[in-house]
Amino acid sequence: MKKTRRQSDHQAEQTLYRFDLNPPDVDSCLSQLHAAFSGYRPRWDWCRQCFAVDDEARTRSAGDPRRATLESFGQIYFEHPNCSGGRDTFLHWLPRGLELTFLNFDDDYFPMEGAMRLGLWRWPREEQDALRALFCSVAMNWFNGGDPVPFERVMRKSNTDMDNLVSVRIVKALLMLRINPFELFAWLGRANSTRARGVLVGLTTHGHLVDEGDYYVLDDTTDEPLLHEGIRALDRLALDALQRIATDKRLICLWAWANREDLMLARTIENTEPLRTQRALRLLVTERQKDRVIVQAAVV
Repeated sequence: MKKTRRQSDHQAEQTLYRFDLNPPDVDSCLSQLHAAFSGYRPRWDWCRQCFAVDDEARTRSAGDPRRATLESFGQIYFEHPNCSGGRDTFLHWLPRGLELTFLNFDDDYFPMEGAMRLGLWRWPREEQDALRALFCSVAMNWFNGGDPVPFERVMRKSNTDMDNLVSVRIVKALLMLRINPFELFAWLGRANSTRARGVLVGLTTHGHLVDEGDYYVLDDTTDEPLLHEGIRALDRLALDALQRIATDKRLICLWAWANREDLMLARTIENTEPLRTQRALRLLVTERQKDRVIVQAAVV
């Protein structure tokens, strides 16, 4: 079993990270991610109320996690982690799980929420760095008009703006990984990208950008109150950063452009205005500083 970060590593942990504009290519990032989590092994003798003997046997025979099918291990995501052996089982499958479930909107499972419940901010630095590199690479590719590789899209739902759903998931994952919200939103604001413009407008109607989990599975349960407070503080910082980038003045200018060039975006800006105004959050400088201290306390 791998250990969580040592105290000396905790002390060196940053509060927020730069959004990497020049990340490695996605294949390199994925290889680094698998390497970072390669030391974890599943734990067995699963809970028989949640998993039948055949369910556990299927996962035992899943083989190499780099090539395993979702059917062989995906069942672990719909029960409490402790029922399938705890965090080691979850982390063993995490790289492959991200590939196969991150954009699986049919099952509506968001693996980064599972990571947060397992104390993502307290994981060893190399694991967090590998996740940040991957998601920065995916974001650069996606918002510049590419595909969200290596994540497989499972989107059979109809009458839904799937591009926007993909954009929102990528942005929220970056925020959970403590990519500096202001840098991230500033980059999206500068990008010559329909997807970037759309997600900035859409996110202004969200009541939260970093959600608290329903439960946590931590090595030390006394960390849970700090984690709750840290997530709330990061959420406030993210909402504030979004409002500082997607200001009313900028949205009016964007609407004027979209009314000529992108009528769908123009209508979106119009339709979201009431909820956007209701949910706007701006922090004072002192409040921002206080929230950064709260986040720092949650990660050390």
